[in-house]
Amino acid sequence: MAILRNALGLDLGSHSLKAVEFQQGLRGIDVVAMRTLPRPAEDLPLSALVRHFLSMHKLSTDHVVTALRGDRISSRHLSFPFADRRRLNQGVPFAIEEDLPFDLEEVVIDWDVVGGNRNHSEVLAAIASRSEVSALLEQLDQAGCAPRILEAEGLVLANLGVVFDLAGTRILADIGHAKTTLCLMKDGRAVASRTIGIGGQHLTEALAADRGLSLADAERAKCEEDLLGETLSPPPQATKVLDRIAREIVRTIATHEQRLGSASVDEVTIFGGTALLQRLDSFLAERTGLATARLGLPRQGYGESLVAGGPPILYAPAIALGLRGTTRAKTSMNFRRDEFAVRLDLSQFRRDFRWTGWLAAATVVLALVGFVATLSFEGRRARALEAQAAQLYSEVISGGTPPEDTVAALSAQVREANDRADFLGVYRGNLSALDVLTELSKRVPEELEIGFEELSIDRQTIRMRVRAEDFKATDRLQAELQKFAPFAAARIGAIETDRKTGNKRFSVTISLQEDRG
Repeated sequence: MAILRNALGLDLGSHSLKAVEFQQGLRGIDVVAMRTLPRPAEDLPLSALVRHFLSMHKLSTDHVVTALRGDRISSRHLSFPFADRRRLNQGVPFAIEEDLPFDLEEVVIDWDVVGGNRNHSEVLAAIASRSEVSALLEQLDQAGCAPRILEAEGLVLANLGVVFDLAGTRILADIGHAKTTLCLMKDGRAVASRTIGIGGQHLTEALAADRGLSLADAERAKCEEDLLGETLSPPPQATKVLDRIAREIVRTIATHEQRLGSASVDEVTIFGGTALLQRLDSFLAERTGLATARLGLPRQGYGESLVAGGPPILYAPAIALGLRGTTRAKTSMNFRRDEFAVRLDLSQFRRDFRWTGWLAAATVVLALVGFVATLSFEGRRARALEAQAAQLYSEVISGGTPPEDTVAALSAQVREANDRADFLGVYRGNLSALDVLTELSKRVPEELEIGFEELSIDRQTIRMRVRAEDFKATDRLQAELQKFAPFAAARIGAIETDRKTGNKRFSVTISLQEDRG
């Protein structure tokens, strides 16, 4: 996935449009914008409304993520005795086809692995009508924001676990205006989802019937009054609506109890516009027997930007969609498959980069010409060096015919000469060990009373231990030895005084190595 790009989560709610824009960067994700637009009373086409919304807030449309309504999606849980994804791609449609009431060509199927091991897979498949997918994509294309990802509305809510603390097993309940969408999560992954056609609008209608109010007055009372009260006893019709939401939560858990195994539901997490109703969390906790809480604050590092943009409890679905477009996404459903798959239009790129292509081609040609010229030059240079090496071989090896690999032959001759020199004791100036001893005796003046206690010749270094009467003798000896070129590196050191005789003992070191400086 590309970095440094923006992903726009677009929530096509029935009461309002909401969008959350994230920037995918090198170090993580940042919130760029959080925007909302209430739907007007008049029935405007979705394409016109979305176009106006995006234009008004100048939102990025390069990578839009939205979702197909949950009540337009069917889901299946499937088990397979293998885990290979290639085989699953073939097996999922085949398994679904058996109980579909219509042809497989009429639906779009996507799936995700939600459990299993190396030899077994538990798969959650989502099924949508091709006509529904086509209609929504057409409207968004007309709005100028064709989505790259078309998710499943309920399952995508699991992405909230990226920025909110939603560990363990829980139900996410998006209680919206016209419907309530439930997502069952276990260990950060969506296990199941379902949508029921009841929400805040139905509560308003029930309250209007209970009190004999207009819908506008009932909506105002719902938002401003403590409808549930301390006793959690709303009016009769309103109670029926809220009780149904509670029953559907319990039913969802019961339906998937086998898949949860020994895990118990830790919490029901509610969000959406209707979740702002006072004491609703307490009412649902009492009716379901489960701990219930509103969506809390984001984890550290995300809180400031998310809270500053708007209440997360209202923007939660849009946040989940935006996160789906980042590298942090926890879900992978996408109904943009088969004929609906995103296809890049490269014609614009061809027009914009036509001259760039020609320049690139010219650069390649010049690089090839330069490469060929370099090869030719280096070839001539190598041949000249080979000729020089052959001439040198003929001069060094008298009468010798230069072999095919002259350089290797010269190296072998040099190694052989060095080995012979080491064996015969040949030192600087072509001196043998006997020559070295002779020169040492010559260089010591007769009047200089010194005695050699130790003498050793180790490769190209002469080491001696000498006895003399005084310091003058040491300086004189060093000066006399250095007059002979091979002994120019003679050095005196480690001078000691004999306590009994007063004589001086000192070491003489002569390096016979050639001076390379």
